[in-house]
Amino acid sequence: MADLSDIERMLGDWERNAVERSQRFQAMQHEVEQISITESVANGAVSVTVGNNGIPTDVRMTDAVRGMSPDEIAANVLKAMQKAQSKYPQVIQEIVAGTVGESDSAAQHIVRTAAENFPEAPPEDPEPPAPGRQLRIENEADDEPPRPPRRPAPPRRDDDDDFGDQSFLRRD
Repeated sequence: MADLSDIERMLGDWERNAVERSQRFQAMQHEVEQISITESVANGAVSVTVGNNGIPTDVRMTDAVRGMSPDEIAANVLKAMQKAQSKYPQVIQEIVAGTVGESDSAAQHIVRTAAENFPEAPPEDPEPPAPGRQLRIENEADDEPPRPPRRPAPPRRDDDDDFGDQSFLRRD
């Protein structure tokens, strides 16, 4: 049976470990709050910065976007955001390793959750081909504007009782 001094020593060790662990998690939280990741696409024409929660905090564009359609600009903003967010799990893992250690089960859960919420970025499109000869395939339908669907004609009735050529309004 353990004597009272052994129990006091065990409780003291447990308390010190709990305080140290709490301090490590506070240090981790402080570093996570400082996260800011910026990524660019389209040769730097579009840049997006995400903050400590993966939500965009800044979007910047150069004059190079003037040559892009609105759809291209929007697609590039999304690509840059996904590219920045895809770096988030690695940054979290580095912070966890440097503060609480990778063997801590709570820390492992944090890293796993970050990887689930922010998967790898989609592959980048190759650079557009240099100006010159390009192959373009068109359909005849591409040249014509879409036609609205036709309404079906009302059914003809041969047995309508429209009183012939007589007016149903009387003049008296």
